[in-house]
Amino acid sequence: MIKLLTYLVILISGLFIVSAPFLSGVFYATVSILQPQYVWFWAFSGISIFKISAGMAIIAWGIMMLRGMIDWKVYNNGIFYAMVVIGIMMHLSNAASPFPNYSSRVSSSLVIDIYTTILIMFFITLGLINNQRALKFMIGALIAVTVYYTYWANMQYFTSNWSQFVAGRLEGPAGSPYSDGNVFSVLYVIGLPFILFAIYQVDRTWQKALLILCIPLLWHALVLYASRGALLSAGVATIASAWMIKSKAFNVVLVAGFFVFVIDQGGQVISRASEAVQQSESGERKVVNPRIISWQVGLQLIGKHPITGVGPQRFLEASAFYFPGQTPHVAHNTFLNFSANTGLVTGFAFLSFFWVARKMYRWNKSTLDERPNSFYTYVNKASFCGLIGFFVGALFLDLIIFEPFYFLLLIIVANNFALKKSLITESTENERKPSHSFYSSTTDKAYSGPSRV
Repeated sequence: MIKLLTYLVILISGLFIVSAPFLSGVFYATVSILQPQYVWFWAFSGISIFKISAGMAIIAWGIMMLRGMIDWKVYNNGIFYAMVVIGIMMHLSNAASPFPNYSSRVSSSLVIDIYTTILIMFFITLGLINNQRALKFMIGALIAVTVYYTYWANMQYFTSNWSQFVAGRLEGPAGSPYSDGNVFSVLYVIGLPFILFAIYQVDRTWQKALLILCIPLLWHALVLYASRGALLSAGVATIASAWMIKSKAFNVVLVAGFFVFVIDQGGQVISRASEAVQQSESGERKVVNPRIISWQVGLQLIGKHPITGVGPQRFLEASAFYFPGQTPHVAHNTFLNFSANTGLVTGFAFLSFFWVARKMYRWNKSTLDERPNSFYTYVNKASFCGLIGFFVGALFLDLIIFEPFYFLLLIIVANNFALKKSLITESTENERKPSHSFYSSTTDKAYSGPSRV
């Protein structure tokens, strides 16, 4: 069934590659976020779904370029420039590194290759997703993936599939980029605000009911992964979303429900956090706070190699050389990972994502204040809350090649660009329309009042 559905999606994307090329971009994004080859591995044997979806997106982009349909202004933004800077610095750092790469499970060359692919496909997909219609499909894909994995996580528990749990904690699909439950949890955090705000976007009662039902199930999935950082991220994203939602009653229920649910269901997570605090107070620093030790080592490595870092994925080798025996762990912080491994320029480029996205959010908000129910308003609020949640999670995890994050950035850029285009279009149309007084003095009834937004 899955294989048949995959062939059908490929066929549809191929048939519409000229008339609706953005579908190829959505197809690629869905494959990259969902990683279906690891979930239904038996169905994708012999099918390189990632290469197929990427190839179709590149072809679609080429067709749009030849037809003059690529708006090059979409690339003129700080987020894309920062991604380019990171890519360049990764290659320079790798060439300048004095350390070999031998102790990491993931090689430096693989990390560079993955990021380079992310950068290239960000460029391709951004060119395809440059209008509201395409953006709606992209948002729909993100919500669908989040809802599916919410179902997937809960089914592991309700069907007693204990082989998917390690030491009582749920793990992601084996062999996938989501195999680490801590990392996988961040996908839920990013998708959560889009589900929350979508409750006010859909019109039908049954759609609202399904979205509302999904929220506690998503929280339960996070509890199953037992990631303290993810629960903190989800809590921050939930509070940020509640702050932006106008309904006070829903806000109280939402925030109170989250904390009651976590206290009631997240006993294991709370127990681990309490134990960490108690042991920390008793001085068992190395056992309890490996992240703090890794952060301290990371800061010292930055001081020794501030320009190009110690080299991509060489944190462990450099730590063992400069600070033998202090930590066997990686940076456990995305900013420190970027900065220690590939230099401070890369680290600040990473931080600039949030700065630029915040500027876009504030500009969008000021422009959309009179359109609270606009689709652009929905995307603006949901994507920024998802970004806040991600950055909280990034304080505790290495997420330099976490693809859902880069597609979240793509959504933020595409929404800002599509909004600007729509405003220009509206302004042009209004300038072309004759005044109402002119039409009222004639017998022409083509215009009956001001246009509706």
